[in-house]
Amino acid sequence: MVPNTVIDRIEFILNKDENTQNKYILQSFDYSISTAYDINNESDKRIDVYASGCNNNEPDELFLEWIANHPSDWSGIVKIFFKNEETPNITLNFKKAIAQSYNQSFTENNGYQQSGYFSANLMGVVINKVQMN
Repeated sequence: MVPNTVIDRIEFILNKDENTQNKYILQSFDYSISTAYDINNESDKRIDVYASGCNNNEPDELFLEWIANHPSDWSGIVKIFFKNEETPNITLNFKKAIAQSYNQSFTENNGYQQSGYFSANLMGVVINKVQMN
């Protein structure tokens, strides 16, 4: 039997604090895990996790506050659901996210595209119950 690997939806839940959150539907999501070393002390290494994605929604106030690095806890979760599945097949939890960039393009004589691309540095990352950094 062929495994179900067709992605149905990608949810990005962004928490400003314990009481303020919003859910965004992403068109795409990427993450990268890399090891960084202090050149003078190779035993002092860390794991960096970077994420990027394309948001299908017009950026709301909460999202723009995150992009502008307003002071807050900025934690969240990304859930990736396969077709016909009610529970996420992949989850990426993070305890802190620092936005690095946000891009949105506009083209004359074309319909308004609400999607924008973001990138962030994530800390306290757990992917499918495995601690990354």
